[in-house]
Amino acid sequence: MFPKSLAKFWNKKEKTDQDAVRSTEGIKKQPEAPDGAIPAPEPEHAAESEQAAEQEQTSEPKEMSARDHIRELEQLLGMETEKQEKQVPVQQAEEGAPAAGDQTTEESSEPPILDLKVSSNGMRAVLEVTLHSLNQKVTPEEILAFLEKNKICYGILEEEIREYCRQANFSQSLVCAVGKQVLDENDGRIEYHFETDKVLRPIQRKDGSLDYRELGLVKNISKGDSLCALIMPKPGSDGMDVYGKVVPYRKGTVPALPVGVNTQLSEDGQTLISTVDGTIEILPNAINVNEIFIVKGDVGRDSGNVSAKCSVLIQGDVKSGFSVSAGGDITVRGIVEHANLEAGGNIVISQGMNGGGRGRLKAGGNISGKFFENAILDAQHEIYASIIMSSSVRAGGSLILNKDIATLAGGECTVGCGVYAKNIGNPSGSVTKVRIESRELNSLLTETSKKLKNPEVLLHELDNARREMREFEDQFERLHEQFLQQHPEDDGSQFEQVNKAAEKKRIQFSKKIEELEEQHQLSEASLNSFLSFSIIAKGMAYPGTKIEIAGYTYNVVKETSCAKFYLSYGKIEWRPATPADTPDTVKH
Repeated sequence: MFPKSLAKFWNKKEKTDQDAVRSTEGIKKQPEAPDGAIPAPEPEHAAESEQAAEQEQTSEPKEMSARDHIRELEQLLGMETEKQEKQVPVQQAEEGAPAAGDQTTEESSEPPILDLKVSSNGMRAVLEVTLHSLNQKVTPEEILAFLEKNKICYGILEEEIREYCRQANFSQSLVCAVGKQVLDENDGRIEYHFETDKVLRPIQRKDGSLDYRELGLVKNISKGDSLCALIMPKPGSDGMDVYGKVVPYRKGTVPALPVGVNTQLSEDGQTLISTVDGTIEILPNAINVNEIFIVKGDVGRDSGNVSAKCSVLIQGDVKSGFSVSAGGDITVRGIVEHANLEAGGNIVISQGMNGGGRGRLKAGGNISGKFFENAILDAQHEIYASIIMSSSVRAGGSLILNKDIATLAGGECTVGCGVYAKNIGNPSGSVTKVRIESRELNSLLTETSKKLKNPEVLLHELDNARREMREFEDQFERLHEQFLQQHPEDDGSQFEQVNKAAEKKRIQFSKKIEELEEQHQLSEASLNSFLSFSIIAKGMAYPGTKIEIAGYTYNVVKETSCAKFYLSYGKIEWRPATPADTPDTVKH
């Protein structure tokens, strides 16, 4: 089949040839010239006769090959000259040059071999071209058709294909299609908001030196604080291979938050929150917040200082130079040396403490232990011990010394309520200062000085008022009987005014007695209140003991046994202590 453009020119030429044949039918045939003679045609008709002869030959019907048709068309279009310039001379072709369609020419009739290699995951297609001759070429359309035939439909690199064909570097392979890579989700993870490393390391000071007493043993957490959070996987996306097949992405795994004791999840479920103040305990599958931190051994070089927001239990001793602080209680199963302990709650020392003049205990609750020597004690409430020697003691409540020894000897003691001991001071006469001072006591003193009298004075006044009322009643009854004897005819009208006056007198006496009774009761209550601010030596108070209550002082100059010292209207007095004076904690 010919292209439409070539068929158009071929039809036009065929029509022209037919017209030329018709025009030469009437021309006479010229006589032949003798042998060897060359006829001289007329100049006017020479060219026409030659053309007519050629047209006559062409008009004869004969079969023409496709190649002959192409040659005639090339002559018609003026392409023959160009072709001759590019081809080998005609003489050489006639001498034995093979035809264009011959299998032995350099331009092979076999098409180039296209080979396609696709990666195992279908994400990359590589084209390799094998030529049969150097003059062969491959067009982009051929490659695209080849890819379509092999069902390659996605990620085709058309620009690269066209550039590859333009450069005709077919010895090199060509990446002709690339799929869309799948984007897998990464796995979710847990982000901890505290140091998870269990290795103890010294803390660096501001000057660059290391503090080997601060090793970070305790991991504290406050109520409502975040322990850890869940970092969700980043969204993934599907891929597509060169065959147009969707490659699904892998979904990331989401770990579970390690919910443990005293922890809870946030509303969105992505944060773990502490429900109490405490210390963090990391387990394989859970995080606990403990309200008691346990030190399994001594607080010393191996543990460093201990600081916890919860309570602390120390199963050993607290060595000199180290410190323990706790938001709750501190319990020490051993002894405390020259160390500092501070607790928001109570401090309990099973054995005792020798502070060496530097060791200090401070508690928001009570302090208790067997003995305290050369120590500094400060408690918001009570202090309990068996013996305290040469120490500085301050208690917001009372100091209670029990057991058999129950001795306070040497040093200074300031309490807000009272002191109960067996012995205060010692036989050697060493100075022991005991002081009671508190806002309640000062307020009581102020109120008493303004409104209340001594209960003994009030009792005397009350007795006098009652006696006067009895004398008035007796005298009025006697006078009333005498009047009736002297005036039996009186119906009581004459004595009416006297009765009214007597009734007013009775009311006055009753009112006075009631006021005195009320004042006496308040005074007695006030005295009892003062008695609660007392210092009791159930055994002996030795000379050298100096007692001070609300600024009033009393020096013990001789041994005083079973004594209760208290403030009574401007002075310190003492009286024998009774079993009722024993504190409840000692009774039990």
